[in-house]
Amino acid sequence: MLNQKTALTIAFLWFLLGAIGCSRKSTYDSSRGAAMMLPALAALGAEPGHAVVAQGQLEPATGIIPIMAPPGDRVEAINVKEGQSVKAGQVLGRLASQAAKDLELQILIARRDEAVAKVKADEATAVAKLEVSKVGLRQAQATIDQAVLNLKEAESGGGKLALLEQQVEIAEAKLRQLRTAASERDGGRLVTESTIEQQQLAVDQAKADLNLARRDANEKIADGALTIEAAEKELKASELAIASAKASAGLQTMDKQIELLRLQLDSIKLISPVEATILSIDTGPGEPTSTVPVIRLADTSQMVVRVEVNVAELPRLQVGAKAAVTSSAIEGALTGKVTSISQLVGSPRLPSPNPMARVDWRSVQVLIDIDPDSVARAAERVQLQVDVAIEAKP
Repeated sequence: MLNQKTALTIAFLWFLLGAIGCSRKSTYDSSRGAAMMLPALAALGAEPGHAVVAQGQLEPATGIIPIMAPPGDRVEAINVKEGQSVKAGQVLGRLASQAAKDLELQILIARRDEAVAKVKADEATAVAKLEVSKVGLRQAQATIDQAVLNLKEAESGGGKLALLEQQVEIAEAKLRQLRTAASERDGGRLVTESTIEQQQLAVDQAKADLNLARRDANEKIADGALTIEAAEKELKASELAIASAKASAGLQTMDKQIELLRLQLDSIKLISPVEATILSIDTGPGEPTSTVPVIRLADTSQMVVRVEVNVAELPRLQVGAKAAVTSSAIEGALTGKVTSISQLVGSPRLPSPNPMARVDWRSVQVLIDIDPDSVARAAERVQLQVDVAIEAKP
């Protein structure tokens, strides 16, 4: 147990270090011990007062990517190990629900294939009917065209109707002659009333034959027109049957369902989005999924340090300044350069190793890119809290 004299000596030393840390020439703030910052200062090759010292954390430049899974599922298999390099799109593991989703997708695709086959069959039937309707339409058109032609030929000179008209004219002329002869004084004995009546019957018969022939010709034309109308309706019905076959299958709805199911399947697949390194496996095979990531990975080909610097030191910082990073967990020092200084001021987040550290100071985040020759060592200690010394303005 420390005696009173020793305790007073330690307290005085901490007070002295705190007083030094509050001065403008200090290379560390009052929350740090001077001895802890000496390796970073030495690595930078700077003397106290010519560097800004702070704490930081090693991180991949693009951050850590958590591979999540919907809560309530179960991890069936993990295909990778910690520290393994993976490529973009590589399968990292499998969830229990994936098999059911795969089967559901296969069933839906099979149903769509069946619907497509039925549509093709219905279309083929409708197309055949359409062709038959087209043939019927052509035949009906040919029939009516022939009927019109026959009527014209019958009405022309030498035609059936023309001859019948001539017969009517001849019969009517003969009837007029008989009536004239009967009205004459001497003709009455030669032309009897019976003869006139017989000729009148001949006239009526000739007119009836003419009217019947005309009616037959016109009926054939009218029948042809009805046949064309019926063929056109059959043609339209066949076209509608083709459209109905496509619509009734619901292929567009099935396509949307398949698309949605594939999106759902992709959301539960454990796939690496980028080329990266497996940092940790947080949920093992057989374990239920939750809000905890299944796997965490990162592209460690570029590493950075996020440094928390006291706002009082900001006037001494500049982009491009050299920096040294040290930790007891890293062999040697890492080097880098300041690439950005945040405009956002907040409270420090990194815990201080000094139990007597101040907690009332404000900080800004300074980003340091690790030099390529130091990246490999930095990548071995992701999220490690480190000491940082940054070259101050002259």
